[in-house]
Amino acid sequence: MTDELKDEVKAEYEKNIPLSRFGQPKEIADAVAFLLSDHSSYITGEILKVNGGLYV
Repeated sequence: MTDELKDEVKAEYEKNIPLSRFGQPKEIADAVAFLLSDHSSYITGEILKVNGGLYV
């Protein structure tokens, strides 16, 4: 696959994300840090979806 085709595929996929962008590594790390902190001590059995609103 050429870089040009990869860019086209990436741009098309990005259009489906409600926030219109891909997540950044820091955003994922922030979610993990929250789950590891005492702020999430009362959360059980949940799935935290860090996906910019993309539900497939």
